[in-house]
Amino acid sequence: MSENKKYTIVIKRQRVEVSEAIYRAYHKEREAERYQNKLIRQSELSLERFQDDGVNVDYLIVRVQPDIVDELIHQEQMEALWLALQSLPEDERFLIDELFFNGKSERELSAIISAPQKTINDRKKRILLKLRKLIEN
Repeated sequence: MSENKKYTIVIKRQRVEVSEAIYRAYHKEREAERYQNKLIRQSELSLERFQDDGVNVDYLIVRVQPDIVDELIHQEQMEALWLALQSLPEDERFLIDELFFNGKSERELSAIISAPQKTINDRKKRILLKLRKLIEN
């Protein structure tokens, strides 16, 4: 039955007869394009779409913007941390750098400096308390 079926596609406003393979490939590509356009429309942010959906755009803008006060507080905290780290002795700063900035585990660090992992953990806790006191003062 499919042998008698004729397949056509529209090209420049005219129907053109094509093989079944071309017909299927053409429509598969069209469906893929429609799907991509649908995804683009769903993720597209437009003022008109927000208004149609009843979204308060002014509220979104204010909510997304970082609060300048929060930014200043964060910057001050980072500066205080940096100063506190700079005041640590070299061996303590090395331990903190390796654990927190270079991503080493306590186990890896214990192998590097030939110290038990428990010792590394105790030193870390002691140094963090020291940093906290330096930052709070």
